[in-house]
Amino acid sequence: MESIKIGIVGTGAIANAAHIPSYLKNPHVDIVAIADTDPAIRAEVQGKLAEKTGHPVAAFAEAADLFAGGVVDAVSIATPNRSHVELAAAAVKSGHHVLLEKPMAFTREDADHLRAAAESSDRVVLIGQSHRYRDDVTALKRFADGGALGHVYHAEARLVRRRGTPTGWFTDRAWAGGGPLMDIGVHALDLAWWLMGKPDPARASGRLTRAIGADPVDFSGRWRAKMPHNQDNAIYSTEDFATALIRFQDGATLSLIVSWTSNGPQDEGLKVNVYGDRGGLQLDPPTIYSTAHHVLADTVLPVKMGALFQNEIDHFVECIRGHQSPLSPVADGHTVARMLVAIAESSERGQEVPVH
Repeated sequence: MESIKIGIVGTGAIANAAHIPSYLKNPHVDIVAIADTDPAIRAEVQGKLAEKTGHPVAAFAEAADLFAGGVVDAVSIATPNRSHVELAAAAVKSGHHVLLEKPMAFTREDADHLRAAAESSDRVVLIGQSHRYRDDVTALKRFADGGALGHVYHAEARLVRRRGTPTGWFTDRAWAGGGPLMDIGVHALDLAWWLMGKPDPARASGRLTRAIGADPVDFSGRWRAKMPHNQDNAIYSTEDFATALIRFQDGATLSLIVSWTSNGPQDEGLKVNVYGDRGGLQLDPPTIYSTAHHVLADTVLPVKMGALFQNEIDHFVECIRGHQSPLSPVADGHTVARMLVAIAESSERGQEVPVH
């Protein structure tokens, strides 16, 4: 098979930190084009890619022109959240395989639209739920799928920072669709739900609040969006803390707590625990809890996180080559989006709501 021609749509922080380096290490692909609305960022990335790949790289101001140019087979879409669905649907319609950064969507209608577009095509559409591609998660998932947990009745997911509000468009609800719920909560919720075995969600109760807000402090690291919009967080229209309880059709529950900023210990690590009637699992450190011979048994797996983004990109490429099926498909992204929307709706209404 000839080298797969890749286009990068949105050449900001996540593209440069994860997508581009991972594609450059894959022997079956070649980055041949980029699209970005910011001329300075576009020119900078175009020059660096040409130097690293050894060939010219086409650059477009508009993604539509890249899609129409016939120069790529597949695209990574790494733009701000509000453009995800429009760009992904257009890419699929024009015949391209798509790796779409999370969250897939932040409205129910957009999630429905993209799922319909993807499932009516024969293109690979992968949702960037990168934590599914961690080596330690892969090991834990084998135990869960092998029946080590028995009937799963509850899971909990947590990612709470002391300070770590990202700068840029992340705090502008019009661009992001939400704060930590859409930024890091989508990872926590998706991973816990996936390790549970993807039960069908029934109802959600959520609480979103902006308790602290920007609150700049010295000596505190944070993720910085590369595009110039809202760099000083002058717009802060999202929550900074979110918590929720999801009830599933089979009676199981999932509790979630995520925050960009809180008056508690700093912790960038994603914490997930899953409880079953035969055993349980913990993500950090990766541990299986069980009993054997009437004795409590803890099995700590000697597996590290690994190169999750490289694993994700390599998997996307193998899906395009026809060797694998998507591990994080549109159908899963659609269900996670429905849960996220329900959490936000519950917070607005002050009551539990159905996950339609």
